[in-house]
Amino acid sequence: MKVFTNINENIPKNCVVTVGFFDGVHKGHRYLLDSLAKEAVTSGNEELVITLWPHPAVVFGKTVDLLTTLEEKTELIRQSGIRNLLVLKFDKELAALSAGRFVNEILHDGLHCSKVIMGYNNSFGSKNQAEPDTAEPLLQLKRLDKFEMESYNNVNSSQIRECLQNGNVESAAEMLGYNYRLGGKIVNGYKIGRKIGFPTANLGEYSEDKIIPANGVYIVKAKTDSRSYPAMLNIGFRPSFNGSERSVEFHIPDFEGDLYDIEVEIEFFKRLREEKKFNDINDLINQLKLDKEETKAFFS
Repeated sequence: MKVFTNINENIPKNCVVTVGFFDGVHKGHRYLLDSLAKEAVTSGNEELVITLWPHPAVVFGKTVDLLTTLEEKTELIRQSGIRNLLVLKFDKELAALSAGRFVNEILHDGLHCSKVIMGYNNSFGSKNQAEPDTAEPLLQLKRLDKFEMESYNNVNSSQIRECLQNGNVESAAEMLGYNYRLGGKIVNGYKIGRKIGFPTANLGEYSEDKIIPANGVYIVKAKTDSRSYPAMLNIGFRPSFNGSERSVEFHIPDFEGDLYDIEVEIEFFKRLREEKKFNDINDLINQLKLDKEETKAFFS
């Protein structure tokens, strides 16, 4: 896949194009990308995906927790088989363009695209025009039917974010088409876990833009460059030890070694339980033993 960052680069002419933020590149997005690729084959041209960066909310001073970093999103689009990707900088100047002007000035005049494929409810261009948008689009637009899954009326990034914020990583995975992931570097922690027989590795330096799932205990895999380890992970404030800062830390059953300062990717499979305060340390240890056995059984 060729990745471009400027409309003036040597992007193939007459591409069939689609435009969107594509956070998570979930199953609904891949339905759109597959349709785009098929349309390109039918027309005898190449396909072009235009993704915006940063998120429009950020440009207007709001915050948004993302499903994917730009690098992750790019890789997922690459895996879908798309041949051309343009990462278009989103700023207030671009945001001010009406839909008609965006199609005509960017897609038609700037990129010489041949056709636009859109999802059933996605749109582009400013919705706050002082004057009605009178620009007649110069490109043919094709809008797809709604993508539906049996268990979900609507598959979109907002719904997936809500699942993760509620700790429902399994439903999120169903809509994403893969398990949610969080990458970072192992940093020094409080070293409390090793004192009770459950040494943990603390995840730090992860992307501040990405969603951290709800507090609780999860079954995960911790992946380094060379290995993948089944693990149990805790997100929260360590209430049994009166913690005051939220942490992400995991324990690898039966592991001996040092992962400090290593880059790790956490893959979420299942939420075991909510975070809980134990007044008796032995009750905590007994619960951790149960969590450990359930984690090992999950992967057995």
